[in-house]
Amino acid sequence: MPDHLLDVAVRDAAAAGAAALVLPGAEQVAGDIAVRTLAERGRIAVLATDGDLAALVVAVDRAVAGDSADALARIGAAARELPSAAGDPERAAAIAARLLGTPVERRAAGPGEEGATAAGPDGEVRLAAAAHPGHPGTAIRSVLALAALTAVGGGHGDVPVRSRGHLLAELLVAPQDQTARLAARGRTIGLPVDGRHIALRIEAAALPAADRYRLLDTVLPRTLTDVRQHADGHVPDGVHWNAALVDDALVLLGTWPTDPGAPGRRAALALARRAVDRLRRLHPEADLRGGVGAPHRGPLGIRTSAREARAALLKPAGADIAPVTAHDAAGLDRMLLEWYASDTAREAVDELLAPVMELGPDRADPLLRTLQAYLDHNNSPARAAEELHLHRNAVGARIRRITDLTGADLTDPETRLALQLACRARLSAPSGPA
Repeated sequence: MPDHLLDVAVRDAAAAGAAALVLPGAEQVAGDIAVRTLAERGRIAVLATDGDLAALVVAVDRAVAGDSADALARIGAAARELPSAAGDPERAAAIAARLLGTPVERRAAGPGEEGATAAGPDGEVRLAAAAHPGHPGTAIRSVLALAALTAVGGGHGDVPVRSRGHLLAELLVAPQDQTARLAARGRTIGLPVDGRHIALRIEAAALPAADRYRLLDTVLPRTLTDVRQHADGHVPDGVHWNAALVDDALVLLGTWPTDPGAPGRRAALALARRAVDRLRRLHPEADLRGGVGAPHRGPLGIRTSAREARAALLKPAGADIAPVTAHDAAGLDRMLLEWYASDTAREAVDELLAPVMELGPDRADPLLRTLQAYLDHNNSPARAAEELHLHRNAVGARIRRITDLTGADLTDPETRLALQLACRARLSAPSGPA
């Protein structure tokens, strides 16, 4: 372009209030002092390109308009570029920021922001970016989700396994009325929700979060494979295994296509003992313990077996407990469940615990667990706090809250017994809190 025409173009663009002027020929524009002077006076950016101006105009128009084509283009670019940053949170965030044209930070999203979270062997990765309406917002949400998954190691072919683990965790803690919806999702991703399930629960609260995720994602699958190879054929090949992290505990779910019977239960218990023994050797400082539930069928059976596995871990006051304990089908828990199945017992428990249950499941469940631990340990806040991994002052505050609500006298033996039975029945029953 002749110099005088170049000067005219800059003057006209500045007079029109344009933010920038894009010209062909990078060398000519960069070396023209007059053009740079005019641009500075007119407060206009003068850009140069050696590419296709028509394609550039289309791309700029698409980006400014923020239409669906632009959103899809950004998402497509993220799908192509992000896998190269698998396991590298900083690089994944940088690629996402470049593709979105907006800063992406490694932190939880705040008000007015979009966020994405993914759990990996080294803990959670949280990404946040400014929220935008319409199609740009869709692009931001999608790219952030891809980047978070990439940051924790996604792209190595393990996404389906993690998806099943996340859904299993949700199935175990969600309200019971959501079981059917979650079960339908499980079937679509290969979680065998309709078989016969035996749950193993390994308490791991003593481990740091990063170690718990590492156990879940790496150590536990390898351990399971190894112990199955040395199980002398006692664990059939048709059994599917899935794992989840729930309430700082590892839940391993074995699913049989048919009733496993007594041999299957013995095989599951033997495998659980081998697995826990291996994990205890890897982390002797954590004193890992496991509880095994009885076999139950279907989606609700997953929850029931998991509850029984948790109940099997309850340590009576002053008693030693083995590294792995099984739910006793003929013991106290089963008797309590049968007792609680009667209308009379259920009405008595509901009446006794009504002031607490009126708070709603999210607030009532911690109170009932605290009360049960407190009564199991002969009204000792210190020992209850140790079991629940709470400060003893927190246990004391919860017990005072319960006595204020119920008016119960916890120094009276009959009252203590009634509340202890009510808590155990309510927390162990399939319709009780998750």
